[in-house]
Amino acid sequence: MSVQTTRLLVLGVVRLRQPTYGYEIERELTSWNADQWAGIARGSVYNQLKSLVRTGLLEFDSVSKTGNMPSKNLYRITEQGNAEFFNLLRAILDSDKPQPLDMLPVLCFLPSLSKQEIIDACHHRIARITSFLDAFDDQMKQWFPEDSSTLYLEEIFWLEHESFIAEKRWLEAFLTRVNAGRYHFREGSEAEHSA
Repeated sequence: MSVQTTRLLVLGVVRLRQPTYGYEIERELTSWNADQWAGIARGSVYNQLKSLVRTGLLEFDSVSKTGNMPSKNLYRITEQGNAEFFNLLRAILDSDKPQPLDMLPVLCFLPSLSKQEIIDACHHRIARITSFLDAFDDQMKQWFPEDSSTLYLEEIFWLEHESFIAEKRWLEAFLTRVNAGRYHFREGSEAEHSA
């Protein structure tokens, strides 16, 4: 996944656990298996923390050293960081070009959003996926004519096609669970106020 995904995840964990230490952020992301599905390495968490502090999205207090141990930084999200967190969430939710599995970081922070925002975003995403699937066969014929020497590369697109079919099925089931009240969302949440 992208640097933006790492940025979203780090901001989100700080927002959930603040004030918090870098190792706690890393441990939380590892407990979500984000190192696997988002490709977040330990170094990228600390690099992102430095970047977020430098750009004013996070602030920190340096806790004094104990013995030979290095000093620890205690991180908090700033008002600008909170706004950026919601901007990054919405960028994924409102994307006109969804990619397979790009909803994973959003799912980590569902309670940060309102129920209606999630419902609207899922309907938007289903419409985009349906549009992609409807145009797929014609696109494949254009990209891979039968006499193409690279016909085997079409399997990359077939994998994406099948991923979207599975995601569309999941989105429809997820909406059923959301509408049934299975999850708690923030009605009138900060998400709406930070728009």
